[in-house]
Amino acid sequence: MNIAATNLTRGVESRRYTLVMKLEALGYTEDRVGKQTKDMTLTELEQIYINVREQRNDL
Repeated sequence: MNIAATNLTRGVESRRYTLVMKLEALGYTEDRVGKQTKDMTLTELEQIYINVREQRNDL
């Protein structure tokens, strides 16, 4: 694996971890079917975070 791929992987995992922690702070730890946030892809976490934030702003 080259350095660029390693840095990309590290960046993705860092962002995933950040989103999991932010969602946990908002009380979101799993989806409707029971999938844990720690097992989700970055794409899934990004979309869920956007949705949860929008729901909070609507309250």
